[in-house]
Amino acid sequence: MTGLVQEYMFKEKLQNCEPIDINRFAVDLRERHLEFWTPYSHGHPRERNSKIFTYNRWCAMPPRTAVATHSPNSLPKYMFLDLPLDAIRSVARFQLRVHTFRCETATWNTRSSPAYDLCEADDDVQDEQHVIFHCTHPHVVSLRRRFAPLFAEATSQDISFLHQNNNKLHFFIHELIAFYEQASSRAL
Repeated sequence: MTGLVQEYMFKEKLQNCEPIDINRFAVDLRERHLEFWTPYSHGHPRERNSKIFTYNRWCAMPPRTAVATHSPNSLPKYMFLDLPLDAIRSVARFQLRVHTFRCETATWNTRSSPAYDLCEADDDVQDEQHVIFHCTHPHVVSLRRRFAPLFAEATSQDISFLHQNNNKLHFFIHELIAFYEQASSRAL
């Protein structure tokens, strides 16, 4: 109960074996959850190399108001689709930053640099934004062409295109992850 707005009241009712208003408890718990994410909602992920910050800024669904009838957060769409398991795994890895992009491998491999190594793009970090929009490697460029409708309204800074309602997005992310996985295994 620590950190809840009504913490004292909930603890007192629990100690006295009295019923707790579950609707008030749910809203309070959901507000605490939203409060946890607040420090991660401003700025650009390149400013801080953090999985939580990157997930919240680029991959998490926008939160809703905390009310008793529904959660302020919702599950990503790909979890409800009939996708191949390897595609689901790739999308989850992308969103949780458990991939082989240089921004991630540099955090656990001291010999690795976060700088890109597969192309001649002008940005300086191989992160999610780079691999989706800026990478000039011929294979990635051909992927972008093949999945061109995904990029119809996206700009080079608009990573929120991950929330678009297009089932092909998940296959694009899967192929992107697979390519970088293969490329990084050759580099080792």
